[in-house]
Amino acid sequence: MAGSFVDRCWDLSLKLDWNDLRVFLALERGASARAAAAQLGTSHSTVLRRLQALEDAFNAQLFDRTPEGFALTGPGERLLAKAQQIEAEVFEVQREITGSDIELEGAVKLTAPPAVLKYLLLPILAEFQETYPKIELEVASTDSFADLDRRDADLAIRFSHSPDEHLVGRRLPEFHDAIYVSNDADPNDPSLGWIGWPDQHRFHNRIASTPFSDRPVAWRLPGLELQAEAARQGRGIGLLPCIMGDQDPELRRVNADFTQPTLPAWLLQHPDLRRLERVRVFADFIFKEITRLRDKVSGR
Repeated sequence: MAGSFVDRCWDLSLKLDWNDLRVFLALERGASARAAAAQLGTSHSTVLRRLQALEDAFNAQLFDRTPEGFALTGPGERLLAKAQQIEAEVFEVQREITGSDIELEGAVKLTAPPAVLKYLLLPILAEFQETYPKIELEVASTDSFADLDRRDADLAIRFSHSPDEHLVGRRLPEFHDAIYVSNDADPNDPSLGWIGWPDQHRFHNRIASTPFSDRPVAWRLPGLELQAEAARQGRGIGLLPCIMGDQDPELRRVNADFTQPTLPAWLLQHPDLRRLERVRVFADFIFKEITRLRDKVSGR
């Protein structure tokens, strides 16, 4: 490993200065010369001078200067993954030489579905921030699939039978759904219909094996929060994630022993980031904590 790292550093040293790459990474994380200077303990003018040197070396503009701050251009996006790999290898060499870990810092971007963030991840993220205070977490709450290739996120929690094959993934513990009604509702009332999803075919397949498969679908509502609110108001019976329904004081589970698995859950990242230390540490932390809570996510 050390030889290959030295060889790459020798090749890069003909064109690049590691300090210029550090400035590049700090600008990407801070989005401003002032923030990058504060992070590196240098001056605003030094940051701009080193950025200019790097852009001259590549003969390309790496950032657009926008009112919102520095934004990566196409060449900047291509350089980012390589610069992060070099940073990870520098850190690894430093650890081997000193025999101890350096202090981790920088940004890590995570995207996950809103319900997973709200009902499962928030305490985990808080504990991680206490443990690694210099790692800045950027969180996107969305059900859509973030494009890891375009670096919308460093890590993504996704539910899928077949995630993209080129991504690095770890299978998370199995998440389950259960049936919930409001505390005041009588689930045996035949007039109480299902609170369904817009995807009629998929929803009917999901409820076909439930004890209430013969009930009509009274509502078709987008989003778990809206479905849960309809259940709280006594509008029907809902099929909700156990991490959500079991923690809601206004809902109670029907048929306590009945649950069904959701789509497989994955913790995914781009292969270029496997050796970026702060991403690796964060991924290991998230995976370990969710695995520890496997009974909670499965509704046991």
